[in-house]
Amino acid sequence: MIPQANAREALFAEALGDMAALVGRVDALLPALQDTRQSLIDANVLLSSQLRAFEEQMTAITEKAKVVTVEHIAKHTNERTLKSMHVLALEIQAAARTALGTEIRPTLQGLMAPLQQLAQLAHQRESPWAHWERWLMHVATATVASAVSWGAAAWLWVR
Repeated sequence: MIPQANAREALFAEALGDMAALVGRVDALLPALQDTRQSLIDANVLLSSQLRAFEEQMTAITEKAKVVTVEHIAKHTNERTLKSMHVLALEIQAAARTALGTEIRPTLQGLMAPLQQLAQLAHQRESPWAHWERWLMHVATATVASAVSWGAAAWLWVR
């Protein structure tokens, strides 16, 4: 039985040696794990600050996109409105021409014929001297107005 005990002890001793080597390797691994942990913490802080900066940039880009979009929509809306107003004005003019040509013009021509006849009759009845009387009345009015203006200017000058 002694050989079995020695074999067990040898296996136990070997297992203890392996265990000691493993503990030594784990102890050697702890500083590396601490360094890795610190590197992960630093990377997390760096990523957090970069994420904040990225979010700020994205917010600025989004706001700029909103402004550009609103300006684009307003510009095209104004253009379309002006074009629609122009087209509408042309349509209104065409409708007015049509209405004048078909409805109002015959009525106006019917009213103008008697008025032209009355004007011719009035002109025929007017004496040749009446025409000159009107012109002389205008000349007299202009002369009186000029004299009053000169008189007022002279009165202001003397004063």
